[in-house]
Amino acid sequence: MSPAIEISLCVLAWLIALNRGRKALLNQTWKHDQTAFLIGSASLFFALTMTFLVMPLSDAVNRLTWPNFSRLLAYSFVTVTLFLTTSSSLITFPIPQKLRHRSILKPYLLVTLGLLLISYIFFVSRTPEWVEQPIPATAGEMFFKLVMFTHAIVLCSIIALACAHYVSREKVAVTKYRIATISLTAVCGGAFFFTKSVLALGYLWHPLGNEWIHSLSKLLMVATAILWGGSFIHSKTYARVLAYFRGIRYWTTFQDLVYLVDRLEHLCPPVGMEMSRPDFWEYLRRSDYYLYRAMVHILDGKTLIADYLDDTIPVNKLLARWKTDSYLEATRVNTILREIKADEEYPEMISAYRQASRKLMQAYGRV
Repeated sequence: MSPAIEISLCVLAWLIALNRGRKALLNQTWKHDQTAFLIGSASLFFALTMTFLVMPLSDAVNRLTWPNFSRLLAYSFVTVTLFLTTSSSLITFPIPQKLRHRSILKPYLLVTLGLLLISYIFFVSRTPEWVEQPIPATAGEMFFKLVMFTHAIVLCSIIALACAHYVSREKVAVTKYRIATISLTAVCGGAFFFTKSVLALGYLWHPLGNEWIHSLSKLLMVATAILWGGSFIHSKTYARVLAYFRGIRYWTTFQDLVYLVDRLEHLCPPVGMEMSRPDFWEYLRRSDYYLYRAMVHILDGKTLIADYLDDTIPVNKLLARWKTDSYLEATRVNTILREIKADEEYPEMISAYRQASRKLMQAYGRV
């Protein structure tokens, strides 16, 4: 991987770690919130991991200490990062007790760190210089990598399963997408470490070290780092992004509702202020507001037309209000709209009035 990408990922990791650390220190949340402490610590260890993966810095560390010592640090730090992240996930998400594996995480961490240290002392430190290649140069290097990669795959799987078990039960959209981002990060990270394991096994069977697997692993590494950063984005940003996507999804619905508003305003004057007709970009900025205003105009118009067509009003007065064509149109609109129940949920109401608008379009040859 090029130094530019390594440095960029390292800077991103440190920005996240410093931001989390600043908030934890200012709010003193690390004292009473175990999850905040674990996530803050995980972000710090992840930043350290990315730091010791930057080749110029890792080479300098190796020259000042022992051969390939930066690799031991990087692999140990990412192992601790995964342990802290997994622990926080099992605490945060209310999953069944039988799915909580916290009791085995710490022993598994210690065993993994012990194996990394042993393989470093007896094998990796004796290698003159660690040259990062898709296929390990020695059996000791292969073992060193597989110890950490296996540990990472197991813990990423636990995080993904914990998130997947809980996300379907979450009702708040912003929280659901945050959890989905964490789950996707774990899946992407697990896939990255799986490809790295395959490449490490290329020492035993060279076809496993194919170039496309190596390229895929680099892509997955970048994606995992970006998703890791995305999982720390503030909830307000998630809410804004979701609002934009929701606006795009409802743009054609809004257009249909505007057509219905136009037909109603043609038959009766609007109640209150007139409804604006925004262009796409203006609508996208406040899509919820414009959808709400359209629904208010439709409900007002529906009530007015129903009152005008009340059976107690003589037909000659109705004809004085509307011409014959408008009277027939009002009757048609009223017949379609009164089929919609007033006790439906808001999303169902939007869908129902959109269908009513589509029926009117079909009646007037607009679709």
